[in-house]
Amino acid sequence: MKLFSDSDAKKRFMKTGLPIIVAIAWSPIIWIVVAALLWPALFALTASWVIAQVVILAVVVLVIFFLLRLFMRTGRKFYSEEQ
Repeated sequence: MKLFSDSDAKKRFMKTGLPIIVAIAWSPIIWIVVAALLWPALFALTASWVIAQVVILAVVVLVIFFLLRLFMRTGRKFYSEEQ
């Protein structure tokens, strides 16, 4: 069973779908790191578990967004169409 019908479909998936899969895969790891670093301070400041988790969620989304932009920009430098 072929997953992609042709080479162009595979390239389109690699350009659009792969970064989303990477973001989903790395989200729990980044969540754990950010929570370990920020949880004590956020919980002490807010005294609320929910507010601390919402702030951590926002930080994780921002970190993943910026990392994906960095990786996509780096990938374009090395694997551009002009080569």
